[in-house]
Amino acid sequence: MPLRLRLEASLREPDGRWRLAAEEGHHLMVRRCASGDRVEGLLPGYRVELRLERRGDVWYGWEESRRSDRGSPVRLTLLAGVLKEDAWDALLRMATEVGVSRVIPLLCVRSVPRLGGERLSARRERWRRIVGEATKQCGAPEPPEIAPPRSVEELEEGALPPDRFAAFLSGDARPLPGEVFGDEVALAIGPEGDFSPEEGEALRRKAFLPISLGGRVLRAPTAAAVGCAWFTVFHEGGAP
Repeated sequence: MPLRLRLEASLREPDGRWRLAAEEGHHLMVRRCASGDRVEGLLPGYRVELRLERRGDVWYGWEESRRSDRGSPVRLTLLAGVLKEDAWDALLRMATEVGVSRVIPLLCVRSVPRLGGERLSARRERWRRIVGEATKQCGAPEPPEIAPPRSVEELEEGALPPDRFAAFLSGDARPLPGEVFGDEVALAIGPEGDFSPEEGEALRRKAFLPISLGGRVLRAPTAAAVGCAWFTVFHEGGAP
């Protein structure tokens, strides 16, 4: 697997080389890279092959080629009940790996963290770092957008994709393979303990179809990964 860098914070100079951001330079030092090594740079819509050059504490990348990569063929919005820090971090990493385009954190009745003020700002910055690092692991050209947290009632229907699904533990949930959807999809996953009955009704009013992720009760990060992966694989023609 090639070593990957994100290039948004790096500067492309007039001679075509990239002056790599200090954070990426530190990453190269940790990985014991040297001048002449080749790495892959990630930009929204592109993968860039770079040849490294180190000058003192500054790292450069000479662009040798680039190719288009538009990412997942389905634009998938994940609406997820906010979880405790470790579980939420895992959810963000797995969502990035399976091709989610946008994450909307939901402040649910059963969500344990209570976010607000400076703590929320710090956590959102941490979330952006996590999804950025996850793209380096999986090779996604662009990290998912992370929207400001909101409650289920605060969701604006006009800003959501037309095809909407919500994973419920209730008996009226339909099995996934029976559904048909387009290339813009929203999937809602509740916190540990599921959505409250009131939140479930609010999602139904907002045209979310109840679906089942199988007969086992999954942890929330697992449910998010399973549900999101099913939609991306289905759209690529891999579902039965």
